[in-house]
Amino acid sequence: MTDISNIAKSDTINLEADLNTNMTDWKVRCEIYDDSGNCIRLATANTGGADAQIEITDATNGIFLIKVLKTLTKCFNNKSFIEIEVETDIDEVHTVHQGEIQFKKERIDWVTPTD
Repeated sequence: MTDISNIAKSDTINLEADLNTNMTDWKVRCEIYDDSGNCIRLATANTGGADAQIEITDATNGIFLIKVLKTLTKCFNNKSFIEIEVETDIDEVHTVHQGEIQFKKERIDWVTPTD
């Protein structure tokens, strides 16, 4: 999976994962959360989400992309957590990743100057 130990808050995050197995017709769900109650839930289109959230980019080889919009992580604690689960085409559910995310405070908070 993409390195998640050094992510700036408010950045667009694209996490690529490779399960190295055929994921045809599988569902993927992801939750990013912290101890303060902040939570982002993302899913593939076939389980209530959208390709704009989680996209299986190569089902045959088990590669998918989790897409987190830049505005969603601004209020998260520096120490946060992620869990990813898959549901197979035969309705088995497996947690494929649980871990910690380390967010950093963003340095640039750009506002386009106006004349």
